[in-house]
Amino acid sequence: MPHGVRSYGEYASSLLFMDMPLNLRDRTKIFTGFFLGAALLAGLFVSGCGKVQFSENPALSLEFSADTVLFDTVFTTIGSVTLPLKVYNWNAEALRIDEIELVGGSESPFRVNIDGEVGPSVTDWPILGDDSLWIFLEVTVDPSAASTPFIIEDELRFNTNGNEQRVSLIAWGQNAHFHGGLNELNPLPSCDEVWTNDLPHVIYGIVEVDMGCTLTIKEGTQIHVHDGGGLLVFQSTLRIEGELGNEVVFQGDRLESSYVNVPGQWGIEIDFQFETEYGIEEITAQRGGIWLYGGVECTMDYAVLRNGTIGLQVDTTGTDESPALDIRNTIIHNMSAYGLYAQGGTIDGYNNLIYDCGQSTAAFTLGGAYKMDHCTFANYWAEGVRQSPSVLFTDWYEDINGNIQERSLEGSAFNNCIFWGNNYSLTDFDELVVSLLNPPTSPFIRFSAVDVQDPEFPMGILEATLTDNTPPFASTSDRDFHLSSNNSLWDGVASQFAIGLDLDGLPRAIGQPDMGCYERQQ
Repeated sequence: MPHGVRSYGEYASSLLFMDMPLNLRDRTKIFTGFFLGAALLAGLFVSGCGKVQFSENPALSLEFSADTVLFDTVFTTIGSVTLPLKVYNWNAEALRIDEIELVGGSESPFRVNIDGEVGPSVTDWPILGDDSLWIFLEVTVDPSAASTPFIIEDELRFNTNGNEQRVSLIAWGQNAHFHGGLNELNPLPSCDEVWTNDLPHVIYGIVEVDMGCTLTIKEGTQIHVHDGGGLLVFQSTLRIEGELGNEVVFQGDRLESSYVNVPGQWGIEIDFQFETEYGIEEITAQRGGIWLYGGVECTMDYAVLRNGTIGLQVDTTGTDESPALDIRNTIIHNMSAYGLYAQGGTIDGYNNLIYDCGQSTAAFTLGGAYKMDHCTFANYWAEGVRQSPSVLFTDWYEDINGNIQERSLEGSAFNNCIFWGNNYSLTDFDELVVSLLNPPTSPFIRFSAVDVQDPEFPMGILEATLTDNTPPFASTSDRDFHLSSNNSLWDGVASQFAIGLDLDGLPRAIGQPDMGCYERQQ
């Protein structure tokens, strides 16, 4: 079957596919090993001339680890993950594969590496009896104007003693808007840019909204970020304008089904070099997938950030009149480090849900002014042992000279919020840790639920707040953080603020609403 393009509607056959992506480090190790193995194997055949007899029996065949190698959705112009195919010779006799070739030849969008040899075809390849051969495959999809996915296909043909066998290669392609490149920092081409939902958007590397510029992202826009990349908002403005049911979504660019819930797939990485007594050392520092560095009047409404390293990082100072970030109706989850990482920022927000992070759902550090109403912070991280509380507050930092510098939290206020989790490995069992040199003059956590048991916890920061109660979430195992319909423990215990709708867009009870981002519906 020649390679070509078909629509989803034309493609209805069943697949036996392999989904075994390898990262670059693993691939390097494997390739190195197989380069050496191929050299040794070649030496064996040369030095052992006459000792290895190759069968010419056309009835002997090869077997494969998969009949079809399927690449899940691949964005145009961006190379895919590498997938392996293993070829087995279960026969006692050695075989010589006369030819292994891509049917599409040099025009095929697929690329083949056979034990280190790259090309559309190889000839006279030996494989001993009861031995195997690794083949590695990649694909690049040609650009298309189509906004809907399409099918790319080819075949890998094996000819052994006149016995022809084929393995199907299939990729689901998707056109997209591409931003960034191979450079570490890639400013947007225009100062005031708008991203729409006509096609997915792919971020490769660090894309910068430059000083004094504005990036607006419209409702329903899907943004896929490559490993190590993200969006840097440098003394500029970001406006995310999602809507209920039509949210703006940030996620990784690995669209295989096995990556749906894998954390740590994206987020800005910066390499630093420094000199030590042992020479030049290099470290990689993690930053937010969305990094507001001096953000100016940034807004985020109905956004979803998932499967990254640090979802949102705020490094800025602002004022109550002109907040650095106004974040509403936003869900951040499954981050390998932090959901929200604030360093001295000014943030206003409500109806936000941040859950399941490898360290903290939110860290409000280096002081700042943070005002949050009806937010739920719930950490039920299940990817490993978590060593940090669900939420952390600090008002100090240690400078490069080892001196402690204080930065005030005065002006912070959390009302009608939930701070909870399942981290029983913490020494004091607290899911809220407050490390303050100078606590605010009045309680800044009010009408909330806090998972604390430490008798030395600074209770003066709390007012009308429940502690040490079983959280009545609908289902933590299903990550459903609505309040349980059959448990009224926390029903109507919040204070009335001017937020009439919850995260689902449903009305809150008049007078005494529920705490958290969801109103318990009767």
